[in-house]
Amino acid sequence: MAQNSQLENLLKITDEALADMSYETAAANLEKTVGLLEKEGTPLETSLNLYTLGIKFADRCKKLLDETEEKMLQLLGTTENPSEKDFNIEKDGR
Repeated sequence: MAQNSQLENLLKITDEALADMSYETAAANLEKTVGLLEKEGTPLETSLNLYTLGIKFADRCKKLLDETEEKMLQLLGTTENPSEKDFNIEKDGR
């Protein structure tokens, strides 16, 4: 039953909701989707829907990571001439 409820909730997510989703939420939903795909006995059509949804969650995560990297490069330099440095927890951390 919990699997069906989880599946129904995932399949209800609209493209608009996905576009506004945070990285953490998209990654958690991706994990749930993968978990459901790994279950034995999932009908082929359901598996295809889950796979398609998983791709959307993965794309959202990638987009947000790319945007974050771009912001970090802007803070450190430019994309044409990035001044990337190794992160030192002692020096750069809290």
